[in-house]
Amino acid sequence: MEFSTQVNTFLLIGATAMLLGVLFDVYRVLRGFFRPPWLITSVTDLVYWLVAAGVAFLALILGNWGELRFYVFIAMFLGVAAYYRLASRHVIKLLITLLRLAARAWRFAKLVFLFTFIKPVTLIVRTSLLPFKYMNRKCRAWYRRWRPPPPPPPEEVPPL
Repeated sequence: MEFSTQVNTFLLIGATAMLLGVLFDVYRVLRGFFRPPWLITSVTDLVYWLVAAGVAFLALILGNWGELRFYVFIAMFLGVAAYYRLASRHVIKLLITLLRLAARAWRFAKLVFLFTFIKPVTLIVRTSLLPFKYMNRKCRAWYRRWRPPPPPPPEEVPPL
C-alpha cells in the first residue's frame, strides 16, 4: 500500500472519529434534555453504537477497502482524543443553545397558534351563546316567580 493512501486513510479515520464524537455529544445532550426512561435509553444506546459501527465500517471501506491496520486504531484514538480535548465543550454548548432556541420557538409557535386560532373561536362561541344564557336566566326567574306552590305536607294519621 502506498504511503499517500495510508496518510489519506489515517486522516479519513481521524475525521470519522471526530464525527463519531460529535454524534455521541449530540446523543448525550438529547438524552440529558429529554431524560427518557431506562428502557428507551438502553435501546437508543444500542442504536447509537450500531450507527457508530456502521459509520466506522463505511469509513474503513472507503479509506482502504476495509484493511484493518494498527494505524487505523491510532487514528481513531487520536481523532476522538483531539475532538474531546478541543471541540467537545463548544459543541455541547452550541447544542444546548440550539435546543433552548428550539424550545423557545416551539413555545412561541404554540402561543401564535393559540391566539390565532383557538382564542378567536372561543370568543365567537362564547359570544354566540350569550343570548341563550340570557334567555336561560330569564326563564329560571319566571319559573321561580310563577311556579305552583309546593303541596302541603301530608297530615299525620294517629295510629288506631
